[in-house]
Amino acid sequence: MKMFKYIFVLSVLLMLSAANLSAETENGGYAGAFVKIPVEARSAGMGGAYIGVSDDAAGQLHNPAGIQSITTKVFTSSYRAMGQDRKLGFLSLAIPTRGESILGFSWLYAGYGEVEGRDNSGYATGEMISSNEHDFAISFAKRFEPFFALGTKLNYYHKKHVDLSVGSIGIDLGALFFIDSLLEYGSMEGKLITDIRGGLAVKHIAAKYIWETEGTGLAPSQTDDFATFIGIGGSCRTLDRKLLIAADLELIAARFPDPDEEAEFEDRITSNDMLFQMGGEYSFENKYFLRAGLNDGVLTTGAGFKYKFNSATLMINYAFSGDRVGEGDDHIITLDVSF
Repeated sequence: MKMFKYIFVLSVLLMLSAANLSAETENGGYAGAFVKIPVEARSAGMGGAYIGVSDDAAGQLHNPAGIQSITTKVFTSSYRAMGQDRKLGFLSLAIPTRGESILGFSWLYAGYGEVEGRDNSGYATGEMISSNEHDFAISFAKRFEPFFALGTKLNYYHKKHVDLSVGSIGIDLGALFFIDSLLEYGSMEGKLITDIRGGLAVKHIAAKYIWETEGTGLAPSQTDDFATFIGIGGSCRTLDRKLLIAADLELIAARFPDPDEEAEFEDRITSNDMLFQMGGEYSFENKYFLRAGLNDGVLTTGAGFKYKFNSATLMINYAFSGDRVGEGDDHIITLDVSF
């Protein structure tokens, strides 16, 4: 029986890892695209399939309803090492409150390095220019009934590009359904599949950058809409709850200015893309963790280690994300401290 379990685990992880990688169209042409790049190592190692999981601080990035599972204060620090002089970091503090609810505070940062400035004729100006972007957020989640929880996240986005800066408010909404809770108590014990969850998330509602560019030689103003993400996800556990399996499907609805020079600026072209993510996590003694996944065709792997001392718990996670379209491989490291 033990041999069967090990073969099953290896088969699942190999299927996730051995799938063919495919070049894809990057969804980087809309405002705030940085918020979609996985920055937390556990979720990234599972291919970003986290809408139906979201049971730690990373839930603030995927499905705010999921963070209601957190029962202690948790501080999270994460960094994604990227090529082409790009930086991505994440800080979070989650604090449980009364009645199976929780409050989260987070900061997501993206930096794009420096490039040499040039004038309209293409000559170097001798000035180095850079760009950076931030997402400051407050999240709240509560389990209203045994079978479902709701969550929301209020975001303030800020971007600075050369001498221009802009800000915007956006809202994320999430729901998490605990399918086992709808069944008779104890009926799932001993079953092959347990802890079945379903999640729904809608992100970046009403978010847009309105640039005031009068006097810069550009149009007096320009509006860049954030893409709206509408996602569903599911997760379950098997092999005595040691193996977690998850999958997400997201619709990305983006609107861009019409490139037709004769069209009014406010005319928009709508682009809809589908994104599929899947992954798994296997735990050994609830102390060591192995992960693998596919993020829209891109291979991800990861590992984690949990260490308890006194009244606190330290969790160190690492993830690897394969090359997408010549950007190079990325490495993510995350530190969680529960106290």
